[in-house]
Amino acid sequence: MDVRRADQLEPQLEHGGTCRSYHMVPKGSMYDDTKGGWLEFIGEFELVEGAHLEPHTHDTDEWYYLLDGRARMQIGKEQRDVDPGDLIHIPRHAVHSIWPIDGPSFRAFAFAVSYQSPDAEPVPASFD
Repeated sequence: MDVRRADQLEPQLEHGGTCRSYHMVPKGSMYDDTKGGWLEFIGEFELVEGAHLEPHTHDTDEWYYLLDGRARMQIGKEQRDVDPGDLIHIPRHAVHSIWPIDGPSFRAFAFAVSYQSPDAEPVPASFD
């Protein structure tokens, strides 16, 4: 599972030394993997109290950045607890789910590069 943290990186000075950048995904490093895709969405989400995001898959590269609360992320057979500041990459076609731990819910920032038609829906799936 690919989970990254900006606070564990050394900053790179950019823009004439006026900007400290913490590239959790280095510039250009995903060019080949995301070529031919389009930005599907950028937004925040939270689950209602007691909810568990049903396992599903879709033809996107998706990222969740945990803002508040704690959660357990599952991608394929791998599970990991995630905290505010963690950036999780969900690869194309990977079955995934997330649910809150240590509290009723969590809040996350999310965005995706899609390779599917704009009207495609997530496909229910299982971790079997």
